[in-house]
Amino acid sequence: MKILSTKILTDIQRELLASYEVEEVSMIDISFGEGFKITEKIENAVFTSANSVRSVFKIHQNKANWFKTVYCVGTKTQSLLEKYGIKVAVVANNAAELAQVLAHKFSEETHLLKEISWFCGNLKNDDLPSIMAENGVLVTEYKVYTTTLVPQKINKPFDAILFYSPSGIKSYLQKNKATLAPVVCIGVTTATEALNSFEEVYIADETTVESVIAKVKEII
Repeated sequence: MKILSTKILTDIQRELLASYEVEEVSMIDISFGEGFKITEKIENAVFTSANSVRSVFKIHQNKANWFKTVYCVGTKTQSLLEKYGIKVAVVANNAAELAQVLAHKFSEETHLLKEISWFCGNLKNDDLPSIMAENGVLVTEYKVYTTTLVPQKINKPFDAILFYSPSGIKSYLQKNKATLAPVVCIGVTTATEALNSFEEVYIADETTVESVIAKVKEII
């Protein structure tokens, strides 16, 4: 069985697919820029990807004590935040779900400052700011990393394709047609994008690469 991963896997992740023929082709490039520093206390911070956490804490070395209350999307993002000393108040499966939770929280707890600081990339999904705006919550965006599409032509068929972001799907489709092979996506937002082009779409049980791998092994 042949599997296409649209990102480069770690050695441990690769070992999980040792019994399959796997090709790894990165469809996006991430860059973090320079000189981003937090200079004032952040009351309500939102991180919707692991890359935003890496940028703020690893690359630009901002300190955990600048952040009062932190919310995030995905268990991988949560784990990275905790690595840098951040206690996460709420973890959601996707940005829209987190926005609904926050909207309810702000409406119930009226003493909270109705403002969030969102640490995101340039190719962000607009579900969160749209829902926040509908509920009278101000969103300040900090674009802390840049995603660039690097589409690659795939010249052979695969029995399954693994996608880890909507931008990865968009990049893939710039040089390749949607196939009838099943695709496995890391989360709801990625799967929603995939459903625009692919017929057989599966979602990993958790928003981790390991869960994507477990799901593809389950279906093939």
